[in-house]
Amino acid sequence: MSLLTVLRPATENDCRFIHNAHIHAVQYTCIRSYDERVLQAWEAHLDMDSYRATMADKTKALWVVEYRGHVQGFFQVDFKESTLDALYVHPFVHNQGLGTALLQRAEELAVKAGLSFLKLYASLNSVPFYRLSGYESLGAALLPLNETVKVKCELMRKYL
Repeated sequence: MSLLTVLRPATENDCRFIHNAHIHAVQYTCIRSYDERVLQAWEAHLDMDSYRATMADKTKALWVVEYRGHVQGFFQVDFKESTLDALYVHPFVHNQGLGTALLQRAEELAVKAGLSFLKLYASLNSVPFYRLSGYESLGAALLPLNETVKVKCELMRKYL
């Protein structure tokens, strides 16, 4: 990670940049693991109001990573549920250490909040990243994206 990288809590002004990174990550990174039907349902599921709701909830955290002056990724943690709800990095800046930096900060915040573990539902394409970061698989899972489409993922956990 370079000096051009900043991790910080998200603000209202970040929502469109968070959404942009989120959409592009789903479109370009998940395409190797999911078909078009799943990707379209996933994209339709994303909206900026969910980021605002997370920022307003004291039991959750939403942080962004700025790289070279632009928001390029984010994470959401639900402290009440001990869950990493989301971690996405814009695919055009993959392999720069941004995802690792975001994950480490999420884990630091979880420890500070008194959590002993974090769990997450990892998209199939992200499972190797989480395994390298010390997460163990608890098995396959299906998450509903809408009434008819479910996304295959892996439930994972790491003791902090």
